[in-house]
Amino acid sequence: MGTKLLFGTTCHPQTDRQTEVTNWTLSTIFSGLMNKNLKESNLKLPYAEFAYNWAPIYTTSHSVFEAYYGVDPLTLIDFLRLLIEYWASFEAEERAKEMKKLHKQI
Repeated sequence: MGTKLLFGTTCHPQTDRQTEVTNWTLSTIFSGLMNKNLKESNLKLPYAEFAYNWAPIYTTSHSVFEAYYGVDPLTLIDFLRLLIEYWASFEAEERAKEMKKLHKQI
């Protein structure tokens, strides 16, 4: 297949730019999730994996999930939006308009 293994260290990175960007991205995600208590790190790894695979890649503008499955997975925010749209009523919308009008007057 023409692949070539290039080892890299922090002092002498001999990898391609894509690998460097991926390593930087993963280290950023891990530093945000991990804290001083490393015992819980194995519980947070699935969240890091989901975040990385869900984020769109700069060059393709598509996420890994979308490239593999054809669609991005639904998140909790998507489900909440569906619930809000389902439960929203005409009366609630009218009440919200009245409140906005009142706030503008105030």
